[in-house]
Amino acid sequence: MSANRAEKITMCTAIAAVIGFLFMRGFHSELYWTIPKKVYLFIHSSMEFSGFAVSFTMLVLGWLFFAKSLSKHRLYTAALFGAVGVFDLLHGLTTEGMPFYRSVGETTLSALFAMTAQLIGSVGLFFIFSKNDAPVAARKRLPAVVVSLGSAVLVSVLYYALAGLSAVPVLTGESLGTLETLVRFIILFSYLSTLGMLLYLNRNERPQALLTIIQALVFFLVANVQFMLGSGIQDSDMLFGHLYRLIGYYFLMKGIYYVTLEEPFKQQKRTEARINYLAYHDELTGLSNRRLLQEQLDAELRRAQLSNSQLAVFLLDIDRFKTFNDALGHSFGDQMLQAVSERLRLAAGKRSHVYRMGGDEFVVLMPNIMEQEKEQVESKAKALMGLFDAPFVLGEAEYHITISLGISFFPQDGESVEVLLKNADTAMYNAKMHRNEFSSYEPEMNRKSHDRLRLESDLRRAIEQEQFTLAYQPLVNLSNGKVVGVEALVRWHHPKRGLLPPGEFIPLTEENGLILPLGEWVLKAACKQNVAWQSAGMPPMMMSVNLSMRQFRQHQLAERIKSILDQTGMQPRYLELEITESMTSDVEFACETLASLKEIGVKISIDDFGTGYSSLISLKRFPIDKLKIDRSFVGDLTQGGSDAAIVSTITSMAKNLKLKVTAEGVENDEQIKFLRERNCEEAQGYYFTKPIPANLFENWYKHRNQLA
Repeated sequence: MSANRAEKITMCTAIAAVIGFLFMRGFHSELYWTIPKKVYLFIHSSMEFSGFAVSFTMLVLGWLFFAKSLSKHRLYTAALFGAVGVFDLLHGLTTEGMPFYRSVGETTLSALFAMTAQLIGSVGLFFIFSKNDAPVAARKRLPAVVVSLGSAVLVSVLYYALAGLSAVPVLTGESLGTLETLVRFIILFSYLSTLGMLLYLNRNERPQALLTIIQALVFFLVANVQFMLGSGIQDSDMLFGHLYRLIGYYFLMKGIYYVTLEEPFKQQKRTEARINYLAYHDELTGLSNRRLLQEQLDAELRRAQLSNSQLAVFLLDIDRFKTFNDALGHSFGDQMLQAVSERLRLAAGKRSHVYRMGGDEFVVLMPNIMEQEKEQVESKAKALMGLFDAPFVLGEAEYHITISLGISFFPQDGESVEVLLKNADTAMYNAKMHRNEFSSYEPEMNRKSHDRLRLESDLRRAIEQEQFTLAYQPLVNLSNGKVVGVEALVRWHHPKRGLLPPGEFIPLTEENGLILPLGEWVLKAACKQNVAWQSAGMPPMMMSVNLSMRQFRQHQLAERIKSILDQTGMQPRYLELEITESMTSDVEFACETLASLKEIGVKISIDDFGTGYSSLISLKRFPIDKLKIDRSFVGDLTQGGSDAAIVSTITSMAKNLKLKVTAEGVENDEQIKFLRERNCEEAQGYYFTKPIPANLFENWYKHRNQLA
């Protein structure tokens, strides 16, 4: 039942109780009658024994069930109504006409028991609900119940000791009337106070159990008003009062039932459902997880065998997701994964056919493919790739991502869940070598996958044995033609494969963390070479070294670089560190890191500028010295297209920001002429020379100077 509906029912119940009471008072003379003694005795005894039964039920519910989730409200309410039940039972047994009827002063035992039951019930509820509910140890059940029932028994024994005495001052004459009025006032005040307190303390949220207890308090309140206004003992006024009180007992027991049984049971069912859900679904994205994928894919394979159909497994991975995660933080990465999963869910049609394998890997199933429908698989792959053409808007920025996708087919690429997923993963890694592509599995790919594993093993050995070397590409000043610096580029002398370019091993080092020791080796080797050139008489020139994302986020990066400069004896002003735009996405972190690097005296340049997501607002905050225009804009520079406009804009912007500009990938005279006209200070590329080893660079440099 919704909270809103439960509140409406509670309000209607309370209004009905008040209207019923007002109706009886308004038509009192018509509704009033005296009940024959035997009839009244039967009805009254039935009601009192019912009240005792309800009280005993509350005691059992609150004491015996769900002991591990016992709370103060539940325990103390159960103990309280255990005592109330005792007094109700004794009230019924000592009524006039019953075997234990006794008089005390000018009243009776029955009246004393009735007043005591109502008094401790009202005051007890007030004190119980005035305290915050909290868990209580199961061992406290027995003491609470023993104290409650023991106190009730002691009071009952005291009342019986007074039975037959006519000279009890407080129970005779005006004292008796004053006592009855005071007790009635305390009862009414307690119920009203409890009602107001519960409504105030739970003004924001009112659970079902609380609303039911409020209904009970309304009926208790009306019942006691009815008792106060009643005309006699054996009449309709007292009958209606007992009826209201019995209804109040019912609602109170119902409230205790909700708290004690129904709510814990519902909570247990919700917990079980949640556990079962999490066992088969990814908590972050809500997609089915790897466990459910394996079960459902196994079922789909059996169906495909029976129907003689095929099945395609699409396994996709977000390109450069680790870069996003490292640069912008895991919270951003989670948002990205949620956004990606939502697009996949909408595109796949059936939610049950989209799965998150873990990390940034997702699987989409395409079952029931007939032989003549295989071209639909390629269309489906293109559609999945196309999902990521539009940027993702996260926060106040747009982010473009691409995916790499691998496809395996049942039965030709495997007849089991494990083999199909493994082969789809192999195809995905084959596509990932080019990024933003999809690839179907071919047996040849396994060899490439094994080669990749061997290469990773060789990499670790290569770092230990320093099998790497550096090649250098000059940076030339376009105004005077002088060489003003070099960029150090790493190469790997593999003992069996020969000289490997960075593209064949750098991505691997970034994935497995080997980029950190390799990057440190490159930096140290480049600094040593620069110092060696200066010692050999070559003029000082800038040495540019690329930093990886992991290096940039490395703890105490500035201190590490300063230590290398001190070890090699290279002056900081001749070292230029190149970072990419993606490293600066976390603006505050980038500003802090770049500032610490500038403090040691090195230069900072942004490499591949124009391909990332730098904003001009954040760019002007960075303590950088140079922008390097990506080669993708330089290639078609002289064709008069958008690339020319982009390069012109970058050089103009850099000039206003007092930054140098270097153009990468320069290959012909037309490009040189265009760049000079746009006031681009430096250039590098095959127009001058490809990256060459240190000894060849020395010869090239001397030869160039002789020609100059």
